[in-house]
Amino acid sequence: MVKSFRPSPQYLSKLRSIHTLIALGVVGGGALLGWLLSLDEEIGAQGFTTTLIVSGILALLWWVPAMLLVGPYFQSLHYEVRDDEVVVRVGILTKAVKHVPFRTVTNLTVNRGILDRWLYGLGTLNIQTAGMSGTTGAEESLVGLPNYDEVYEMVAAELRRFRGAMAPTAAGDEGEPTTLPTGTMGDILDELRAIRQALEKGNGR
Repeated sequence: MVKSFRPSPQYLSKLRSIHTLIALGVVGGGALLGWLLSLDEEIGAQGFTTTLIVSGILALLWWVPAMLLVGPYFQSLHYEVRDDEVVVRVGILTKAVKHVPFRTVTNLTVNRGILDRWLYGLGTLNIQTAGMSGTTGAEESLVGLPNYDEVYEMVAAELRRFRGAMAPTAAGDEGEPTTLPTGTMGDILDELRAIRQALEKGNGR
């Protein structure tokens, strides 16, 4: 059974806010630099004006394309939770499809930043795999989730069901080490000793 869902529209608002804050930061940084330059008598107020104009242009060069692209990017995000994997689809010009098989998943975590908690009520489900063990990153992230706890429980339940349904031979096929039971190993050693003793007796004759 495939469960499909998309990020909340609040996530689109969050993306727009972040890009706007970045643009304002560029303008603010330019204003501060211009003020410092204006303290030099040789540069004066002209330096402040020039720096402010340049920073404003840079901010617009960042903000306008970002506002044009953030909508299509948001619309392209699509998540699927299947019986054996999580699928993330994203992309504006180039569509990317990321498959995260349950057999590789090692950890699930929910992350909520300041904007998520204070303004938008969103969360991100991070899925870590064996290939990402020992790092701070995640193999894939399901962003912009209003029902992050519900999605976490859903993925965790599917993961437990998948692992419970795996046959021991299937687990061994995925590269996990297999060991013989102690009793079986002892029987094999006993057989080897018996064969050696029989050979020694045969040579003695």
